Amino acid sequence: MNDYLILTIICLLLALLGFVGGRRQLLTNQFYIPFGLSGFIFAGLYGFQVTRQVVVPWLGLGDKLNHLLFYDYGNGLVGLLPLALGLLLIGKYGLHMEYSEQWSGTTRYRFASLRYGLIAGLILGTIPVLIVAAMGQTFSPKVDLYRYGINGVTNLYEEIICRGLLLACCVRYWTRLWAVVWTSVVFGLAHGLTEKSIAIGLGAGLLAWAVLKAKSLWAGWTSHQLTDLVVDTFLP
Repeated sequence: MNDYLILTIICLLLALLGFVGGRRQLLTNQFYIPFGLSGFIFAGLYGFQVTRQVVVPWLGLGDKLNHLLFYDYGNGLVGLLPLALGLLLIGKYGLHMEYSEQWSGTTRYRFASLRYGLIAGLILGTIPVLIVAAMGQTFSPKVDLYRYGINGVTNLYEEIICRGLLLACCVRYWTRLWAVVWTSVVFGLAHGLTEKSIAIGLGAGLLAWAVLKAKSLWAGWTSHQLTDLVVDTFLP
């Protein structure tokens, strides 16, 4: 069974438990919302994997265009777009949260987003480089403008998915600490059930911190983009 499908079932069962508990006055009704959103995220990732196998051949596009739209560096320019838009619309019309609230404060790119984004990005980008350097490996920097450009789009989708509505709802209904922890877990698991997911999840905590400090999702995007730029440039 696909990992995303397993995670979807688990999160939706937790959401159902919270919903039933709320109706029985055992838990507040809001308890199930973060788990429900998490289930929706994993269901969307699973749905994309399934539908991509059908949609891509049906479109009849060339290999290069297919990779650009659906595969390269974070599922291409289109892959995660429906899921990101779905969460924005759920927040707006389902939970009655303005886009600025989903963005943790403002949708504008302000200096605070650059400030905290650079802090988090430099830390997250430097750590793996230092680890590799400590192991005695040499670097062969490679500039890949195509990859940087694709990441600029896909990283925004990932921020909307994991640190947009989900983080805002977790902060609303839980403490900030648990909001950071849970969204980091979701972000790590969104990259698969592997050892690498643990490191990604730990790093995601710093991204969530940047978003909450700057009060803007753009801080997460800035740090995410800077981290990828450093890692993709210096590490193989």
